[in-house]
Amino acid sequence: MFDDDKVLNTLTSKVNDLLARYDDLSRANEELHNQIVTLKAQNEAKTNQIMRLEEELNKKNNEADDVLKKIEAVLNK
Repeated sequence: MFDDDKVLNTLTSKVNDLLARYDDLSRANEELHNQIVTLKAQNEAKTNQIMRLEEELNKKNNEADDVLKKIEAVLNK
C-alpha cells in the first residue's frame, strides 16, 4: 500500500510539473506569436514606406531629367 501511494504521489507530482511546464510554454508561445504579429505589421509598414520613397525618388529623378533636358536645349541654341 505504501508503495502504491508513493508511486501515485510521484506520478501526480510529475503530471503537475508537466502541466506547469505546459502552461509556461503556452504563455511563451503566445508572447512569441504576438511579437511575430507586431513585427509583421512593422515590416509591412516599412515596406510601404520604402515603396513610397522609391516612387518619390523616381519622380524627383524624372523632374531632374526634365530640367537637365531643358538646360541642354537652352545651351544648344
